Amino acid sequence: MSKVNQQQFIGLTLAGLATIIPVGILSSSPANGQTAIDLATLRSSALSKHNSYRTTHHSPALTLSDSLNNTAQTWADRIAASGNLAHSSTSNGENLYASYTTATSISADTLANNTVQSWYNEASKYDYAKPGFSSSTGHFTQVVWKSGTQVGCGAAKGTKTINGTLYNAFYVVCQYAPAGNVQGQFPDNVLKP
Repeated sequence: MSKVNQQQFIGLTLAGLATIIPVGILSSSPANGQTAIDLATLRSSALSKHNSYRTTHHSPALTLSDSLNNTAQTWADRIAASGNLAHSSTSNGENLYASYTTATSISADTLANNTVQSWYNEASKYDYAKPGFSSSTGHFTQVVWKSGTQVGCGAAKGTKTINGTLYNAFYVVCQYAPAGNVQGQFPDNVLKP
């Protein structure tokens, strides 16, 4: 039972937003735990992780929105069924994440924390001296966007074949209201730690 500690990234730009797809830690052994994603735990953990990062950037805490949870879940189900990681047509802000593994399950807490941490890791590329949208920092800026007040997340399991290998794919969608990444509003909404 060996684990390959390998992380790969596939970058896409869709609908003007950056999508970075971290290919999670690959494992040849199944993970312990449930086969379904515990959405209550995922949402609670994702909210906590968002708000921890937002505090660092002087942004008020987000609250969970049932409406956004529902639309994010609908979209997560759709991309899990199709295996095509693409943004929805929502007018809300939206971040996407996918983790590919040979394990049959992943804990909801781990999935949520890895997701939001991956988005936040883009902070190291953000140029506060030239605030604005960049495809390499769009997830980060959405996470800490000061005028955002609500978030909703959904997650679903599917499969994905990558280079001839079939993986279990865990998709996460978080949607935000009001939407962030609005041109001209970056100086007021993405603050230095």
